[in-house]
Order: sequence, then structure tokens, then C-alpha cells
Amino acid sequence: MGLLSIPSILVCFYFFASYYERVDIYARLFLTQKPGSPIKEPHVFFDWKYSSVLPPMPFGGVGNLFLPEDPKFPALWVKGWFNGSPVTMRRYPREEAKKIFARHYASSYAEYVWLSEPFHSYGGYTSQIQAEFNVLPDQAYEKIDKFYYIVNGDSDQPLYFSFVLDLGQMFRVIPGIGKTTSPYFLQWLCNSFFMLSPLGYKIFGSQAYWLWQNIHHIDQKIQVEWYAWYR
Repeated sequence: MGLLSIPSILVCFYFFASYYERVDIYARLFLTQKPGSPIKEPHVFFDWKYSSVLPPMPFGGVGNLFLPEDPKFPALWVKGWFNGSPVTMRRYPREEAKKIFARHYASSYAEYVWLSEPFHSYGGYTSQIQAEFNVLPDQAYEKIDKFYYIVNGDSDQPLYFSFVLDLGQMFRVIPGIGKTTSPYFLQWLCNSFFMLSPLGYKIFGSQAYWLWQNIHHIDQKIQVEWYAWYR
């Protein structure tokens, strides 16, 4: 049968044929440099995709796309889509956003929240958020930068979460990466260029991959720290 046995195929079919909610998150770390400036800044491109098969709601429901913003990682821009159509995203102070959306946001670090215009749903739907974040230096650590994202969700239906962290663009710009002549060979040899948490991820090339499936609650921080050779 190749990669999947018959029982595995039946389990996968049952899971996706039943009611479920799925979130796939992709984050890419890269460096930017303003024209005429020697200073390089780490940025993160973020792509969040949601899809669901949910019980029909005869009277429908009203919702918003939302993205909390950590002051350590200010969003440079945010875009949203609902069922493939673009929706306007606006930045609100946290307390004002709570009044609009009437919900408690997962991240206590968020000072601002990006909200979409309201949309109506009568069951399952798809949505997407893309954003770019700037990673500000932590004054307590001269040569260490970090970025984290909180994966959070609760549902009566099975939840499926995947998180991909792409480090490929950062790998390609490390001077003399992996060579004994590199001034950063010691950090590379001691595997201290990138530190990932939590454990349980898998590595595919230059990407780290976390997966949670068939769960009903999650509150997990994905974090990457790296040696800031560019500062």
C-alpha cells in the first residue's frame, strides 16, 4: 500500500470527514537592510491559515480575524482573507479590541490587536492572515535575538495545529557558515546559533516542524533564539 496502511487511511478519512478545525502556521526568519545603512534587522514573515468543517448554524454567527501584537515584535503590516476574499485589518489597543470582539486574548504580552471587519459564518469556513514582524533587540542580551509565537486554541471539535519555522534565508547569510575559518565557527560547532523550543519538533532541511493533532485545547509558546552576528 506504499506509505500508508489501510487502517491509517481509514483513520485519516474519518478525521477529515468529521467536524474539525485546522490551523497551519508558517514563519520565515530573514534579515533586511535599509539602503545606505550598515544596520541589519531580523524580520519574520508570518502566514496563518485556518480551515474548518463545522456543524451548520441556521442563524449564523459573527466573527473577526484577530492577531495579537507583542511590543517586542511590532507588526509592519497585516493582511487578512475570509473565504478567499480580502478583509480589512486594523490595529487597536488591547482593551479597545476586547470591547469590540468581547473575548479574552491568549497573549498577555499583547498591547495591540489587529482585528478584521466582522464576517458572518453559517458553518465551516477558511481564513488567512499574513504579516511581517520586526524583531527588536533585547537590551539584556547583547548578541542574542529571539522571536516567539503563542499557539492557542479551544474547541469542542478536534483541533489540528502545525507550525513550520523556516530558517533557510538566515542560514544562507551567516558568514562562512560551517567553515573552520569563519569567525563564528565556535557558535556553529556548539550548535548555539539557533535554539528552538519546545522539544518534539522535526527537522526537514532548514525547516523545523511542530505538529499537534486531534486535540481540543492548546496553549503553547514556539520560540527561536539565535546568535546575532550582524550586531
